[in-house]
Amino acid sequence: MSFGVKGTVALGLSLWSLAAGAAVAGPEGEQVLRAVRAMGPIQVDGKLDEAAWANAPVFDAFVERYPQAGRVPSEKTELRILYDEDTLYVGVVARDSQPALIDRRLGRRDSAPFSDAVQVLIDSAHDHRTAYSFSLTAGGVQSDGLFYDDRYYTPDWSGIWNGVAGSVEDGWVAEYAIPLSLLRFPEAPVQTWGFSVRRDIARKNEELESVENPRTHNTNVSRLGHLTGLEDVRPRGRWELMPYLAGRGLVHPQYSSGARPSPRLLSPSLDVGLDVRATLSSSLALAATFNPDFGEVESDEMLLNLSTFEAYYPERRPFFTQGMELFQPVGMNVGDAPLALFYSRRIGLDTPILGAAKVTGAVGGVQVGVLDALVTGPWQARDEEQPDRALHLDWRRPMHVGPGVQLPDTPSATTHYLVAVARGKVGEGSRVGGAVTMTNPLSGTCTLEDAQEEGAQQKAACRARGGLAGALDFDLKTADSTWGVYGMLVASRTEGGPPERVLADGTRLAQGDSGVGGYVRAGRFGGEGLRPEFGLDVATPKLSLFAAGFQRSQNEVAPRATLRFARPNGLGPFKAFFANAHVGARWSADERHVHRVTWLNLNANATLPTFDTVGVETGADLNDYDVREMVGTGVPLQRPTRGFFSAFVETNRNRLVSVEAYGAVGHRSQGGPSPAAWGWGYEVSVSVRPHPSLETQLKLGADKTDHGPRFVETLDDGRFLLGSLDARYLTLTLRQEWVVSPRFTAQGYAQLFTAYGLYGPFFTATSDAQRTRVRLSSLVPIEHTDSSSFYSTALNVNLVLRWEYRLGSTLFFVYSRAQAGLPTPEDERPFATLRPRRLLAGPANDAVMLKWSYYWDA
Repeated sequence: MSFGVKGTVALGLSLWSLAAGAAVAGPEGEQVLRAVRAMGPIQVDGKLDEAAWANAPVFDAFVERYPQAGRVPSEKTELRILYDEDTLYVGVVARDSQPALIDRRLGRRDSAPFSDAVQVLIDSAHDHRTAYSFSLTAGGVQSDGLFYDDRYYTPDWSGIWNGVAGSVEDGWVAEYAIPLSLLRFPEAPVQTWGFSVRRDIARKNEELESVENPRTHNTNVSRLGHLTGLEDVRPRGRWELMPYLAGRGLVHPQYSSGARPSPRLLSPSLDVGLDVRATLSSSLALAATFNPDFGEVESDEMLLNLSTFEAYYPERRPFFTQGMELFQPVGMNVGDAPLALFYSRRIGLDTPILGAAKVTGAVGGVQVGVLDALVTGPWQARDEEQPDRALHLDWRRPMHVGPGVQLPDTPSATTHYLVAVARGKVGEGSRVGGAVTMTNPLSGTCTLEDAQEEGAQQKAACRARGGLAGALDFDLKTADSTWGVYGMLVASRTEGGPPERVLADGTRLAQGDSGVGGYVRAGRFGGEGLRPEFGLDVATPKLSLFAAGFQRSQNEVAPRATLRFARPNGLGPFKAFFANAHVGARWSADERHVHRVTWLNLNANATLPTFDTVGVETGADLNDYDVREMVGTGVPLQRPTRGFFSAFVETNRNRLVSVEAYGAVGHRSQGGPSPAAWGWGYEVSVSVRPHPSLETQLKLGADKTDHGPRFVETLDDGRFLLGSLDARYLTLTLRQEWVVSPRFTAQGYAQLFTAYGLYGPFFTATSDAQRTRVRLSSLVPIEHTDSSSFYSTALNVNLVLRWEYRLGSTLFFVYSRAQAGLPTPEDERPFATLRPRRLLAGPANDAVMLKWSYYWDA
C-alpha cells in the first residue's frame, strides 16, 4: 500500500474517532405541531372551506429564515394540519398586505419558476437525516424532492400527490393532500415526525419557516420541528403501475458516412413497457422498469472536450434520478466527487435496458439500497445499399418492434449490473456505510486475437467493461454539525473485456488487476466566519471504477487545503458574502511520484442589497507535468504555467428580464518555442417572462483557448509529434416554455454548436525507456503537413408537449432533430470560423414520438 493510501486511512480513522465521540444528540427543534383527524371528506380545491379546517388548530408563529434569520416576518402565515387513515392534509394561508403583487407565474411540473411558494418538509421516519419535500407555488405548480444526509437536497425524488393553489382576499392558499403510502414511517400508536413549512415571498426575496432553522448551520432535517397527533395511522402497502405505449417515426440517412446525407429513409418503431413502484414494508420501497423509454428526456448539451479526461454529463432519465440519493458519493455529487462508485449513465446508453429494479429504504435502522439492471439487444451486419426495412421482434428485446436498419451494426455485450449500498447512524448526526458494485459481462470471453479484430468482426465480449468495486464511507459530525469529516475508501478489480487495456497514463490494466483509493475531507462546514478544510484524494494506477462508476483520473495523490469565510446572513451592505482560498497539488501515485501540478484558487461572491449576486475568481496552475497527454506512454510532458481571472453577475430572478453573465481572461506563459498567449471565454444567459405563462431563455457562450503544444501522434521512429493548438467554440441555446396550465405545457429547446481547432506549428520530442520528462525547452520544430485540425458544427432541436390528463397519467408528443454539418473533405483544410458552414447540407435525423402512459394504484 502506498504512503498516500496509508495517509488517507490514518487521517480518516483518527478524525472518525474524534467526530464520532462528539456526535451526541442533534440540535433538532423542540417545537411541536399537532394534526387533528378530519371528520368528513376533504375536497382539495384551494379553499379550506370544510368544517374540519375551521376546527383545526392554527399555527402562525413563523420566523424569517432569509435574508435576516430569526426576524419577525413581514407577512403573516397560517398553518393547519389534518389527516385521515389514507392522507395527510396541509393547509397554508399566506396572508399578504399587497395581494396584487403576489407572484403567480406558471411553470412545468417539477420545474417551478421563482415565485411565491410554500414548501412542506416531512421527516416521517424521524431519523433526522431524510425529509420529503412537497412544494406548491401560488400559480399552482407542483414540485417535490428529498433532503438527505441531513443537509443535501435533490429534486429527483418524485411522488404522486395533489396540491391546489387558491386565493383569498388578502393573500393566497396552498392546500395539500399527501397520501400516507408515499411516506415511510414505523408502526406506533401515535406518530411523531420531523416537520416544517417554508414560505417564499418572491418580490421581497424573503424565506419564512415554521421553525427557526438558519442557513448558517450545516444541517437541515435534524433541525425540523415535530408533528404529532396522528393516531392509529398504519403504514400501508401500495402498488403503482404505469404501462406505456410509444410509437416513433425516424427519418435518417441511408448511409452511415456523414458525407452522404441522402437519400433518407423512414423507419417506424413501436415500444411497450411498464414501470412499477411498490411499498414492500413500512420502510422499504421497490421501483422496477421493463423496456424503459426516455424519449421525452432532453438531449445532452453539446460541448468541446479537448482534455484527456472523460466529460461528466448529468443524469436525466427518471428511473435513474428518483430515489437515488443513497447511491451518491458521501458528501458530494457524482460530478464533483474525485471517485464515484456508481455512475448511472454507464447503464443503457449504448445497449438497451431489458429491465431494471431497485429497492431502497431502511432495515433495522440501517439505510439500504439495491439496484439491479440487465442490458442486452440485437445487432445486424448492415448492407447500406440494400437496407433491411422489415419490422423485427427479437427475443433479446421482446417489447420493441422496429426495422433492421435501426439496429446497431456491431455487437454489444449483454451485461448485468448490481449495486448495493448500506449506511447506518453513529450517534445522532453521523453515519458510516459501505457499497459494492458488480458489472458482469455475459457475452463470453475475449482473447488477445479476438481483441485485435475490428468492426463487426470483433466479439461482443471484447467491447465489454466489467469489474468489481467496493467502498467504505463515513460522514461524521460534531453535535452541532459545525465540524466534521467525511470520505470514502475504495478498491476495485477489473473483469471482462479485452485481456489488457492501456490507459492514458501508460498503465497496463489487465483482467484481474486491482487498485485502491479514496478521498477524505475534514474541517468546519457550518457556522459564520472562518471555515478551514483539508482534504486528500488518492487513486493508485490500477484503480478502475469505469465499469459502473466515475473517476476523473487514476494514478494520483492530491492533497488540498481550503479556508472559507462565510456570512450567509450578511456582511455590511451585503445580504450574503462568501470568500474561499484553495491550494492543492497532485503527484502520480506510482513509483515515479511525478509532480503533476500545484494549483491555487481564490474566489468570492456577494449578494447585493438589490438581491443581485456578483463574484470574482482567479487561479493558476504551476509546475505542471501531464502524464496523460502523451496518450498510452506515461511520459510526463511539461505544460506552460497558466492563470486566469473571471467575474460573474446574476441579477434578481424577480425581474421581468433576468441575466446571468460570466466572463474570463486567461494567460499561458511561454513554453519553449511556443510563445505566450492570451485566451478568453464568456457565457451570457438572458431570461424573459413577458407573461406568467411564457418564459424565453437565450444563452450565448464562446471560448478561445491557446493550449500550447499538444500531443498529436507517435512517429515511426519513436519520436513524439506535438502541435500548438488554438481551439475555439461558440454555442447558442434557446429554451422556450409555454404553460397553458401546470398540467399542460409546451417546451422547445435548440442548441447550435460550432467549434474548430488549428494545429501548428509542429514540434518533436523524445524520451527514453525510463519515460524521462519532456521539457518544453527541448521541443524541436519540424515541418509537418497538418491532418489534425478540425471543424464541426451541429444543431439539436427538441419540442416536447406534455399533458397530464389525469393524476400521474401523461401523454407526450416529442419532435427532435439532430443536424450535423457536412464533414470536411480530405483534400481541404478545415474551416477556421465559428459560423455554421455547410450545416444544413449535412446529415440529419428527424424523429417524432407519441407516448401514452396510464397511472394506476392500489
